[in-house]
Amino acid sequence: MKKSRNNVTKKLVFSALAVAMSIVIGIVCKAYFTLTPVLRITFDTMPILLLGVMFGPAYSVMAAIGADVISALIAGYAPTPIITVGAAAIGLIAGLIPRIIIKRKSFVAIALTSLAAQTVGSLFIKTYGLADLYSLPFWETLIVRLPVMIVIALVESYLVYVILKNKQMSKLIDGREEKR
Repeated sequence: MKKSRNNVTKKLVFSALAVAMSIVIGIVCKAYFTLTPVLRITFDTMPILLLGVMFGPAYSVMAAIGADVISALIAGYAPTPIITVGAAAIGLIAGLIPRIIIKRKSFVAIALTSLAAQTVGSLFIKTYGLADLYSLPFWETLIVRLPVMIVIALVESYLVYVILKNKQMSKLIDGREEKR
């Protein structure tokens, strides 16, 4: 029983850290890499992707929703439901693909997971929400956001891959203790 409780505690702590990292990365990227209201270079979904690959969709969806709502409130906006659904979709796909389709943690597997999550959640759902919010044509907005989303997905994939290949991180995730 104790091991199960410690495992849940570890997952909740990692989830809280992913939310915090996502918020901080988002704030920094919004401050320095916002090109237009609908086009920004941000890596705030990287912690959600990492959480999804590590612990599955339940934790990554909840973390994605939490990070989206909190970051909107910090920025002084009311959370936009369709954009929050896009964030949740990123978490869902980031957690499902490694569990169901691709069970390896290779760079290619992580890149496919990230590209799928970004395509559905960010490129289609969030773009729809942003186009609606700013009264812009959907397809033109999507075409402008496409190259940025591909680059973001690949950079995030590489970062997640490097983190997962770290020996200390692997021990922490797997629950192995180092003997002294």
